[in-house]
Amino acid sequence: MGDINLPEAVMQSFTSIGPMLEFIALFSVIAVYSGTLLPFVILFSFLLSYFTLYTVYSLSGLFITNGGYYSYVGHILGKDWGIFIFLIYFGYSVLTVPNIANFISGFASNILSIYNFNNNHFIYILILIFILLVYITVGSGIKKSIKYTFIAGILEISFIILLSIIFILTGRNSIGDYKINFHLNQFFFGIIFGILAFSGGGSSIFLSEKTNNARRNTPKSLFISFTISGIIMTISAFSLLYAIGNHGILEYSINSFYIVSFIKERYGPIFLMIFSFFGILSGFNLSVSYLNAFVHMFPRFQSDFGFNKYMGEKKLLFIMFIITSVISISTTYIAGPFTSFVIIAGVISFFYIIIHIISNISLYKARRKNMIIPMISSILLTIAFIISFISNTGFFIVINYAVLVYLLISVISIIYIKRMKNTIYKKIKFEHLKV
Repeated sequence: MGDINLPEAVMQSFTSIGPMLEFIALFSVIAVYSGTLLPFVILFSFLLSYFTLYTVYSLSGLFITNGGYYSYVGHILGKDWGIFIFLIYFGYSVLTVPNIANFISGFASNILSIYNFNNNHFIYILILIFILLVYITVGSGIKKSIKYTFIAGILEISFIILLSIIFILTGRNSIGDYKINFHLNQFFFGIIFGILAFSGGGSSIFLSEKTNNARRNTPKSLFISFTISGIIMTISAFSLLYAIGNHGILEYSINSFYIVSFIKERYGPIFLMIFSFFGILSGFNLSVSYLNAFVHMFPRFQSDFGFNKYMGEKKLLFIMFIITSVISISTTYIAGPFTSFVIIAGVISFFYIIIHIISNISLYKARRKNMIIPMISSILLTIAFIISFISNTGFFIVINYAVLVYLLISVISIIYIKRMKNTIYKKIKFEHLKV
């Protein structure tokens, strides 16, 4: 232990949330489905994330392990649940970078189209360039990639605060321009993506074995990063609504990248370039942080699951690069960059909720006292899951099918592994560093 200090751990979690990316990506999805409820969805999601944060905060102080959620659950609830959470987290992690690559490529293509550069095939080149740069950065080593995320995170915080101030000072809408119509289904469908906006905040737990004084600094990093990102994103959501008004919110249903045309018309092409740079930078930061977490979780997984031969980091990165590229290019080809982003984001969000509900149960079993916060968290997450699941209709019902199929595959995998009691199942043990 000792490579990562508290500020670096904070930025690892902060950049895994990626407030600027959420501003241009998830805000647009929430605006489409929740309309002017957008800032209230973000505020509620922030508060709900604080309840889920308590569980991760507590467990990361009990166990120092790069295994993260699956290791916590495996220690407390047993092998079966530990394997299940690993499989869910694996799907969650593998989908994250392709999902971001899809959105960033679509976002960049939309900007280029404003300047009359239209090439349907160029989007695939953008996807590969983005993914390649992410893997090169992570492959440069933990010290360099962590320093990068620290510097980039500071820049991202500074710009999104500046952007919110500009929106508030230059907003041209009166109070009468805002009509808040509350519909339960719309609100909770937005919550699914609002929760996703904060889902990366726990990524520093996957680097806890390399963190100075991890028992204290890992929980601290979670609390600080959640608080900073939550405040920033809530303010930015209200400032966006103030700047674009009802008309702007409605425009999102016509043009998913409405924010691009709005920035260009209101603030000019130069500011659009600056805005676009920080949006893409945020997506890049988030991808690097997520991949860093996964890469440093993987050796712990191989150890916990009793692998005889360990896969090296370079080989893992190469395989993951191929998988990421195939997922990103194929889903973009089938559904387009924005639609594929929404579908994958929905699947990831449901996975996130499942992981945290079971993690809450783990903490309850481990302590059995002062558990009101995990209980509230589990109830709210379950309500959000059920209502959002029911609300998925039309084309986006494919999100439900994808989640159900993956859950079925995970259960079958556990049954298969359990039948191999003299081999894989018997070797599985969830280890953590002694304090």
